[in-house]
Amino acid sequence: MDTILSLYEAFKTLDYSTLSNPSVLWILYAMLFSILFLENGILPAAFLPGDSLIFITGILISLDVFHFGLINLILIAGAALGTWIGYAQGRWLGKTAIVKSWMAHLPKKYHWQAELLFHKYGLAALFFGRFIPFVRTLLPLLAGLSGLKSARFHLYNWLSATLWICLITTAGYLFGLSPIFKTYEKQFMTIFMLIPIVLLCLGLIASLWLMFKRWQIKNKQKNNHS
Repeated sequence: MDTILSLYEAFKTLDYSTLSNPSVLWILYAMLFSILFLENGILPAAFLPGDSLIFITGILISLDVFHFGLINLILIAGAALGTWIGYAQGRWLGKTAIVKSWMAHLPKKYHWQAELLFHKYGLAALFFGRFIPFVRTLLPLLAGLSGLKSARFHLYNWLSATLWICLITTAGYLFGLSPIFKTYEKQFMTIFMLIPIVLLCLGLIASLWLMFKRWQIKNKQKNNHS
């Protein structure tokens, strides 16, 4: 509990020396790994703010909080393993009620985008889909449902995860070194820290709204049958 409070205070005051302390750093590693793992692999967690967190990670690399190589390996592993879980769900659990309900949870537009990318580009769609929220969570399920062999999937999965993570962390890192960031560091960091929280809240609200609408539709259908 003390470590969590230290972490909160460090982010609040932008205390980078505390954030880079090994006793706090492992929590950041675990949190980032878990968020990317869940966002890429579990449909109900598709609203998690992966892109913005990766960009902030790049900025923190420039501020010597993270080691560039190590944090990229952790993020790539989280994204790729999460995507594999999504593929496994489609391959072996795609016809189960729970996975079908998860797929129905996402708005139709994301289904159309994912299906269009997948049918047009095949496994190469993983490269493009990584940069589209929600679609990157749905594509592995579609790949699993299609029965694609796991060896090819793993290759594209790890390559696309590496490309996605490295491009965004590098963009964040370069921005963190830019003169404009150095001039307005506190203002930028305050905004960047708020963005994932706002996105998370909006995602939760949207998910709850979709669940409520589905519940209304089911009730209406039940009443019509009775």
